[in-house]
Amino acid sequence: MADRWKLLSLAVIASLVATACNYVYAPFMPRVDGAVVLTGADLGIGNLNLDPGRGLAFRWDSDDAQWVQIPLQIDERIVIDLGVMPANNNSDGVAGTVYGSGNDSGVTELVYADPDTWVGADSDATIDDDDEIVVLARDAGPQAPGGTPDPVGTVGGVGKEVAIVDPDGGTAGYIYFFYGAAGADPSAGIDHVTYNFSLDAGNYKDDYKRADGPNPESSTVTTDNYSMGFSDRWTTDELRSNWGTGVDILDGHKSRFSFSTCARSNATFANAHGAFIANIDGPIRAIRSYIGANSGPLTQRTEYFYEDRYEQVTDLRVHAIGGVMSFWDWNAAATGMTYNNSVLAAPVTIDGSPDTVGTGVPDWEYIEGPQGDISMVAEFSGTVVPTLEQVYVDDTTPSFSECWGDGDYYGAAGQAIVSAIPDTDPRSASFDTFQARQVAAFWPTNVGMAAWTPVWAADALQSLDATVADF
Repeated sequence: MADRWKLLSLAVIASLVATACNYVYAPFMPRVDGAVVLTGADLGIGNLNLDPGRGLAFRWDSDDAQWVQIPLQIDERIVIDLGVMPANNNSDGVAGTVYGSGNDSGVTELVYADPDTWVGADSDATIDDDDEIVVLARDAGPQAPGGTPDPVGTVGGVGKEVAIVDPDGGTAGYIYFFYGAAGADPSAGIDHVTYNFSLDAGNYKDDYKRADGPNPESSTVTTDNYSMGFSDRWTTDELRSNWGTGVDILDGHKSRFSFSTCARSNATFANAHGAFIANIDGPIRAIRSYIGANSGPLTQRTEYFYEDRYEQVTDLRVHAIGGVMSFWDWNAAATGMTYNNSVLAAPVTIDGSPDTVGTGVPDWEYIEGPQGDISMVAEFSGTVVPTLEQVYVDDTTPSFSECWGDGDYYGAAGQAIVSAIPDTDPRSASFDTFQARQVAAFWPTNVGMAAWTPVWAADALQSLDATVADF
């Protein structure tokens, strides 16, 4: 009965939002904001010396019996030493580590390659085993009939058929990968996201202060459905839903040890050493990845921006600490919106006046109003099993400092780790691991997603299953 209810709920979500988005194939309409991320190894093409600029993706259009090209993005990755912060801001950069100091930390990670940072381009310029190949689940179609010729303008013998299915069941959708001729366009002429990394000081390699910040930015990510702004590393301080009124409702996405101290926060992270791993602007997603958080110089955050979905992954790499919290603090423009989560009996109004919201950790969170509707869900993984509490502050006269921002709390909500976190610094002889992941989706204000957020949340952190076969 539970599975039947879920399938019915997914169908309702699909019908609610189909008019607002370009969905093609019914089985995957519920995964409106989901991507399919595979690697060269998954597709079995990592040893074929293929040019990433010639990778193409298609779906089969059974109505017109023809191939339809869909957007594809290939993000190259490389294993590299994270490096150590340079001695001072005048130290010349050297390619080969994230910090670009010329000194190894002894800690290597698989990261996104970027020729405009000290990570540099992938040493293997072809599609290799660890490069990521990305398409949108909603672009899947039915299976192409047996004997269907390869799309015109592609190289024969390289095609791959990928069957995609929800782990909870349902009908498979299919996406096809081919290798195009010289001059092919993987984007299919579509650009779902625009990322403008804009360092106020100038050029990253020439002007970024890796030893001692801050490094003011005027960077933006813009899609048809939302936009976000960044004024430094760790400093997300603008968010607008283009489904709603378009007003900026965000004071900041904030991290700190506790409400009793400002000794560590986003402001101190940005004001110290740090470096960018990659700033990538692709047709399907943008990627913003960086390291450096005070005494956790290897602590890393990677942010992914899709047309209607935002993902944030934080890898904690620091000495033992007493705890940490992370929350979204809205601003006065969010007044009148409502906040809800899976453990609240009823929504509360965001208005700067205190509300009674318990510390029980929810499975999902949701804010809605004419300004825009946003669903959120989070998960934590690694060897550390934290004790969590929910954070919620709606108060223009708080008894504790905000550390940075407008001085007020409007519906500030997120999670706090209230237990001690052991050493997660991989430079230590023995260390634990901890990763936090959050996903947010942006919805039209008139589709009633408040009722269906629990269904969305159950799938938002779950990858689709993919089975690859030669075509």
